[in-house]
Amino acid sequence: MRGIRRRLCALLLSVAALAVLPGVRAVAALPESIVMEAGGAVSVPGSALLRARVSEGATLNGQRLTAEGASTLTYDLLGLLPVKTVSVSAQPERRLIPGGQSVGIAIDTRGVIVVGSSDLGATPSPARLAGLRSGDIIQRINGKPVLSAKALSAALDGETVTLDVLRDGRTMTRDVIPALDGRDGVWRLGAWVRDSTAGVGTLTFIDPETGLYGALGHAITDADTSVTLPVGVGELYDNRVVDVTPSKKGSPGEVTGDFVFDPQVIGTVERNAPQGIFGHAEGDGDSLYPEGLPAAHRSELRAGAASLITTVDGAGPAEYACEIVRLTGEAGPRSMVIRITDPVLLERTGGIVQGMSGSPILQDGRLVGAVTHVMINDPAMGYGIDIDAMLRAAEDIDIKDAAAASEYIPATAGAVRSRSASAGFFPFHFTPSAPS
Repeated sequence: MRGIRRRLCALLLSVAALAVLPGVRAVAALPESIVMEAGGAVSVPGSALLRARVSEGATLNGQRLTAEGASTLTYDLLGLLPVKTVSVSAQPERRLIPGGQSVGIAIDTRGVIVVGSSDLGATPSPARLAGLRSGDIIQRINGKPVLSAKALSAALDGETVTLDVLRDGRTMTRDVIPALDGRDGVWRLGAWVRDSTAGVGTLTFIDPETGLYGALGHAITDADTSVTLPVGVGELYDNRVVDVTPSKKGSPGEVTGDFVFDPQVIGTVERNAPQGIFGHAEGDGDSLYPEGLPAAHRSELRAGAASLITTVDGAGPAEYACEIVRLTGEAGPRSMVIRITDPVLLERTGGIVQGMSGSPILQDGRLVGAVTHVMINDPAMGYGIDIDAMLRAAEDIDIKDAAAASEYIPATAGAVRSRSASAGFFPFHFTPSAPS
């Protein structure tokens, strides 16, 4: 009899666990916060197992949430046990001018990037002996900012030098004794370094109130080391699209641009972040929506029909149909999966090509994000970033960032413009690494 009771209790516990388990999974999937437009409405998750209730300042009609100001959304398991409280922030509408224009980008790095080391004939590399690695960023030499690869070489005279090096977000010092290169009589560290880049991308938005812009939707990284390039000084150029190589399965295409022969500066580059490049634009650009569109909050995104604006010929930006296939749950350059559905764009480009990064994505009359990546095995498919993530990164440009970069402006301002003649293509063209 006792055995039957034990088996019956175990069965009942198993049934109860099966009933509650979906609720537990649903709790794990709930967001920590919801940001939405004041007076607007968004869909929120909920079920018979997981019931939602709101605090003062918000209204819940079925699964549609409306709010003004700050409030909370509390979830109860089976309507009895509170298991999650989600903060709700209803903010005023923010209007941005969508981009879609092809832009040229030229950057001098803040410091120089070590991309490798080499022995000087029979003499081992001093840089390698001192512990320098590929991906290190040499920021200062004997306390002075390193403005370029040429300036680094000019500071070497055979005496021990102290280098301030940034590695994986941490700053360290390394003492290095230069060696005389017997092949040309020049003092060297035995390191190959890079100090600049240039290429083509797409403008995502301009804030008409502040002049702040965002582009690309992902970071510019060094091709050899994958290091996100720190910006010393940079400029944004009007770019003329001269050709497009269509994407094919296994081979992503690219936009070929020209901002070399008649460079027209349209903005500064002040920050290079995982969410894109940011700075201040000169004017509002040549937008298809000059009056601007509301910026969607992440909670307002949905799978379904959308469109994107991009430039694939000399006629300038045009709008094409696409689809948001699904939201990934990530907040960043891969926050949504997108598919190109417009037959005109598919015929012209084969789908997403390199150089379309930053192309704004629109849905329901709002700016919701930007194209960031192409799927190599199916170039009609790719990823996008939500506009919320780009705006947060853009607003991180502050006085501290400007002060850090300002050390590098006097010696390099003007050099960016002249150097742009060396490149005009995306993926980014990196200036050949220089020996030091």
